[in-house]
Amino acid sequence: MGHDHHHHHHHLESITSDLKKIYIAAIILNALFVAFEAWMGFHSDSLSLVSDAGHKLVDVFSLCLTLLAFILAGSRPGKRFTFGYRKLTVIISLVNAIFVAIVAGTIIYESIEKMMDPSALSPDGEAISITAGVGIIINALSVFLLSYKRRHDVNTRGAFLHMLTDCLLSIGVVIAGFIIKWTGFVLLDPIVGLCIAGFILANILSVLVESFKMSIDAVPEGIDVAKIEEDMVSVPGVKDVSDLHIWPVSTTETALTAKMYIDAGAGQTEIVRQVKERVKAAGIQDSTIEVILPE
Repeated sequence: MGHDHHHHHHHLESITSDLKKIYIAAIILNALFVAFEAWMGFHSDSLSLVSDAGHKLVDVFSLCLTLLAFILAGSRPGKRFTFGYRKLTVIISLVNAIFVAIVAGTIIYESIEKMMDPSALSPDGEAISITAGVGIIINALSVFLLSYKRRHDVNTRGAFLHMLTDCLLSIGVVIAGFIIKWTGFVLLDPIVGLCIAGFILANILSVLVESFKMSIDAVPEGIDVAKIEEDMVSVPGVKDVSDLHIWPVSTTETALTAKMYIDAGAGQTEIVRQVKERVKAAGIQDSTIEVILPE
């Protein structure tokens, strides 16, 4: 047991040290581009650029959150914080999702307002295309950086796919910029802005709901309580399971506690080992099981 715990921490430390530099590089790259794109968006009066900058800001927050999750996942338990600071990842995820939803809502409001008064629109198509073109390069670099470790980590795989989606969004903005430049169809700018903001909102709402549920210790998505209980009881020698509690320790780790009633004369150590194995296979890393022997 002690060896497993040591190995788990050693593994976490190696993941953190490997991924830290990659994430920091991707965060700096994308944060600089957000500042550049937002400035260009305001400067060229383009809502599609401002909303794309808002979308990129979401990415920067997501990358920061994933990096923080790696660091906090390795935080050692203390006397006051017996789980370390891992729960902070859930709180940060919730705050991040609320902030992103507000940004998306503001962009939608602005886009609709501009569409109601097209005469006030004067976006610079060339500036839109050039800026979005730079965005494609930044996204491609981020994709390349994250592809290095994506096979080893689910969070990095998610970030990798997110950046890949961003590349496609930036290509859409480039095309919109060319259309505005060559046809003078300025209404396309708030339409693209509205589409991007809608895309952000559609993606963030599920994160918002899930983060809220996790913050009040709901069972994480993808974990079937009835199935876990069934798996535990199906171990030979187990009669019943009660007081089963499953909750998120962080955005990436789940814990379980339960009382387990076993038959008289059953091999207690072997039963616990098998139950813990099944629980782990269901996606629960930390389980505490109280064995109740027949009276």
